[in-house]
Amino acid sequence: MKKFIFIFKFVNLFSLVILSFAVLYYFFYYDQIYEWESSFLRINRMITITYFVLFFFILFFLINFKFYNQVFIFIIISGTLLWIILYLLDFFKINLSFWNLSTIRTSAAILGICIISPGFTLYIMKYIKDHSNQNEKGKIFRNYHIHEGFVGIIFVIIAFLLLMTRYLLIQYEVMREELRIFLAITMVLLFLFLFSGSFLIFRDRRDIIKFKFIERREILNNNDTWTVFNPITADSIQFFKSPKVLCYPLGILLNIFSVNMLIHGTLFLPEKIFDLKNETVVLIGFILCIISSGIIGVDWYRLFAKIYPRLYQEVEQVLNGLRIEI
Repeated sequence: MKKFIFIFKFVNLFSLVILSFAVLYYFFYYDQIYEWESSFLRINRMITITYFVLFFFILFFLINFKFYNQVFIFIIISGTLLWIILYLLDFFKINLSFWNLSTIRTSAAILGICIISPGFTLYIMKYIKDHSNQNEKGKIFRNYHIHEGFVGIIFVIIAFLLLMTRYLLIQYEVMREELRIFLAITMVLLFLFLFSGSFLIFRDRRDIIKFKFIERREILNNNDTWTVFNPITADSIQFFKSPKVLCYPLGILLNIFSVNMLIHGTLFLPEKIFDLKNETVVLIGFILCIISSGIIGVDWYRLFAKIYPRLYQEVEQVLNGLRIEI
């Protein structure tokens, strides 16, 4: 059975990779034929980005999460370096005629932006795994525990300020043209803060409703030692409760769409087709990011079980024991 599943995944993965090269080939082929503002080219761009959204979404469930993380790191680091190098070449008017700089820049942007959401989701889960001990000094400072929901609210406020900063910067042509890299950095930071903040708010929603932001808590000398979420008490049971409906895949998918709307704007949803201005698309992406990240935050435990099945079984054993005692 395992051999059959492996062959099935390999065939699908190989087919998707071949299809990806074909999609990119025709994207750049038509890019040379049609004018930049043509409706056909805008539709072609939307189809290409949508394909890679689906590609990295399917890849998230098709390959090993550790390998996906390695792919994510490679694409992000190489893409960022390429973007900086190409920006500097363009800024200093250095023309390398033997390289198609526009093709390289566009490919790096599409791949990097489409993988950033599922890749960052893995990092959020890894952070939870590595920093879930309530006795950590990072969570308890002089006996005061800072709830993650409060941190999430601060992150969302920072994201909102970055959005306002962007609206101010785009008023100046020099920022839209020569210094556009700062706009790109602003939007990437906006997404990261908004994703993290919304995730933390919805994950810690029960404490937020009770207005638990900062509370005094003594460092516990707990004899029970578990790999994660130490200590686990009867009050923790609700924290690990998943919604009845599987929803984190939808959250990840919508989140990938949201980051593309935030950064690509009408290059993702063509203005001539959807009758939406660039800033309207960006605002929709901002709202959609809050909703989609919140969905992942609500269903975080089911996603954690998928990524770390052994740790999930350990936690479930502890929780089952607490449920019996109650």
